[in-house]
Amino acid sequence: MPKEPSVELTTFGLASSSAERTPPVLALSDEDISSPANAAPETPLANGSTTILPKGRAILVISQLVGLQLFSSFCNGIIVVGLPAIANTLNLEAGLLLWPTSVFYLTAGSCLMLAGSITDVLGTRPMILAANIILAASSLACGLSRNGGEIIAFRGLQGISNAIAVPASVSIISTSVEYGQPRNLGFSCLGFSGPLGFLLGLVLGGVFVDGVGWRPAFYLVAAASLALGVVGFWALPKSARPTQRRSIRQRLTFEIDWVGTLISTTGLVTLSYALA
Repeated sequence: MPKEPSVELTTFGLASSSAERTPPVLALSDEDISSPANAAPETPLANGSTTILPKGRAILVISQLVGLQLFSSFCNGIIVVGLPAIANTLNLEAGLLLWPTSVFYLTAGSCLMLAGSITDVLGTRPMILAANIILAASSLACGLSRNGGEIIAFRGLQGISNAIAVPASVSIISTSVEYGQPRNLGFSCLGFSGPLGFLLGLVLGGVFVDGVGWRPAFYLVAAASLALGVVGFWALPKSARPTQRRSIRQRLTFEIDWVGTLISTTGLVTLSYALA
C-alpha cells in the first residue's frame, strides 16, 4: 500500500516530461500555405493602407516622374552649352557667369529637406503637380529673361522644382509600385533620368543654340512640363484618406522644424555666396 502513491507520482512525472519534449504543432491557414515563403509584405502607407498600381498605370506614373526629372536636368545641359550665347544676349557680367548653373544646385540642395517634410504632410500627388507647374513656369520665364538677374532667379526656381519632385517621386515608387522587379526598374529609371536629361540638354541645346537660339529650348521644356502635369493629374495616385485643411495647417505648423530649416538654408546660401 505505501508504494502506490510513488508509482503514481513517477508515472505523472514521465507524462509531464514527455509533454514538455513534444514540439508544438502550428496551425497553418489557407493563406499561409498558398503564399510563397519569400514573398515580401507590401509597404504600408502613412495612413495604414497599401495602394499598388496596376502594371499599365504604374508604367505611366513612372514615365511621368522620369520625364519630370529628365526635363529638369535638360535645362542644366542647355545652360552649360549655351552659356556664351546667353551671356552675350543678356549682358551677363563676368562675375555672374557661373550662377545660372550653380544656383540650380544651390536651391535644389537647400530646399530638399524642407520639401521632404512638406511632402509627408500634403502627400505626394500635390507636390509632383506643384513641381510640374513650377518647372513649366520657370522654364518659360527663363526663355523670356531680359537680363542676367532674371535668368539666375528663374534658374533658382527650377532648383526648387527639382527639390520638390525628388522626395515625392521616391515615395510614390516606394509605396505604389509592385515590390520586386517593377519597383527596382522604377528606381533605376528615376536615377538614370538625371544624367540622360543632362546629356540630351548638351546635345540638343547645342543644336538649338546654333539654329533657332537658346530661348526656344526653354520653351520646349515648358511645353513638355505642362504636358507631363496634365498626365500626372490623371495618372498619379491619390491619398486613400483625405485630410482636413485644419489638420494639414496644424501639421505644417508643428511637425516641421521651420527654424532649423531656415537656419541651415540661410547658412548654406551665405557660405556658397561668399565662396563664389
